[in-house]
Amino acid sequence: MDTTVTLMPTTTTSGSAAVWHTGTVRSWTAGAAGLVITSHVSATPDTVEALDGQRVWVSTDAGDSGSVTPHAVFQAVAQAHRDDELALTGVMLLASETRRGAVRAPASVPAHLTMAEGVADVRTIDYSRTGMRIEGAMDMPAHTDVDVSLELGDGFEVHARGEVLRVDEESGEAVVRFVELEEGAAQALERSVLSELAKQSRG
Repeated sequence: MDTTVTLMPTTTTSGSAAVWHTGTVRSWTAGAAGLVITSHVSATPDTVEALDGQRVWVSTDAGDSGSVTPHAVFQAVAQAHRDDELALTGVMLLASETRRGAVRAPASVPAHLTMAEGVADVRTIDYSRTGMRIEGAMDMPAHTDVDVSLELGDGFEVHARGEVLRVDEESGEAVVRFVELEEGAAQALERSVLSELAKQSRG
């Protein structure tokens, strides 16, 4: 099965919304240490023209167990290879974290949690497609299941089933792992993470 890739310029005009493009991975080569990535991606001529010569965020969907393309998030330089194909070369500066399994964005967004013990309105400290760290969770029990509603901005919400992994009673911080996401939520989370990182890189 073909692997879908999402591309976004690392810099955008101040105040403008992030412009996303998608394509399909045609080839994927990793260096000996797995850090230097070269990939060819098929895309529409409009996407090729828009991204030619640009530095972009690259995010691949998780492939199946037999896929040669792993889930990855990194920066790359895009060059037009043909009018319908981009060549991407980059270094895995934002390789998936061992502990989290996904790149995270330090950002404070509202989250509504529903559990057997009650409900809680908290804010994130950071989040990724696999989970979030929150503040304001002093009374939340660890190792409990929660329904999560996360507001990503522009009125867009994602919903997930999660598990509270641990709670720091002194700081009131907790870590929630997402165990089940609504359709499209993982991609929406990752796009939000990259948008936050791009915004912060612009200062």
